[in-house]
Amino acid sequence: QSFVGGAPGSGAATPIVNGYGLQSPFAPAAGMYGVGHPHAQLSGPHASLQHPHYAPSHIHVHTQPQGQHSAHTHAKHSAQRHQQLPSAQAPLGASQQASQGPSAAPAHHHQKHAHGKPHRKGDPESNRFANVQLEELEGTIFDVCKDQHGCRFLQKKLEDGQESHVTMIFKEVLPHFSSLMTDPFGNYLCQKLLEHCSEPQRTQIVTGVSPDLVNVSLNMHGTRAVQKMIESLSVQEQIDAIIEALRNCVVMLIRDLNGNHVIQKCLSRLSGANNQFIYDSVSASCTEVATHRHGCCVFQRCIDYATSSQKAQLVQVIVDQALPLVQDPFGNYVVQYVLDLN
Repeated sequence: QSFVGGAPGSGAATPIVNGYGLQSPFAPAAGMYGVGHPHAQLSGPHASLQHPHYAPSHIHVHTQPQGQHSAHTHAKHSAQRHQQLPSAQAPLGASQQASQGPSAAPAHHHQKHAHGKPHRKGDPESNRFANVQLEELEGTIFDVCKDQHGCRFLQKKLEDGQESHVTMIFKEVLPHFSSLMTDPFGNYLCQKLLEHCSEPQRTQIVTGVSPDLVNVSLNMHGTRAVQKMIESLSVQEQIDAIIEALRNCVVMLIRDLNGNHVIQKCLSRLSGANNQFIYDSVSASCTEVATHRHGCCVFQRCIDYATSSQKAQLVQVIVDQALPLVQDPFGNYVVQYVLDLN
């Protein structure tokens, strides 16, 4: 450690403190240069910050020889390290890059993906089914449905439209259709199968899951699969199976976060006659539905899709319950909606 600034002849040395509160052996002491010297104006504890020669990256020592030796040695080694950098790290000029081709790009160009997401192309998980034939999975399709990559593989096979593949998947999935509808991955296969299966196969699916349809509708994944099922209904036999499955649980479904979307899908996709079971349930439980967070919205959708007779049925029950509804945080919106009908 070097010290400067001691009183002449005293043998004492005082460490100089720079502007950062650190002891600096490189700051010149006051009076160490003669009058007229270019550094004579630099003095005081902040001298090391007032001249570029005393910046940390440009160290010049004007004090003790041992300090000078150590600083110049450090600067020399630093310069040698910079000179010994591999040439591959030095940036090429435009003409050099053009002459040497793409392989001559700077090293950092090839490393820019080092900290990004791993490349999925070589991921063995995503490529497990790359060269698999559907026939090889016979007897295991139910388990494959619940795998993220397996589910995608099976969906692709359904989209290809080969009848033998659709039939194979249908046969192995049908006994487990209700549980797959609530699976995070399996529900997507169920939706895809409903799109691509034949009419008789779709009827088998609807009648097979109808006993579990309410519980599936209350599930965050199942509600999507049920809505897709309602969209795909095409014959009265299928529609009747859905109506019988939901008839006694309309109000419970309306008041549920997931189930209310199933009822709204029925309103938008089924005919007025087929939806009458919904209007009967809502009319019988007007206050219970209209004063609920989700129920008040579904009530308004019922008005939107109603036939003239169904609309009159709903308006009458709103009129009968107007006083408690207008004082309710949610029910008042239903009354306003009815008033806007003029």
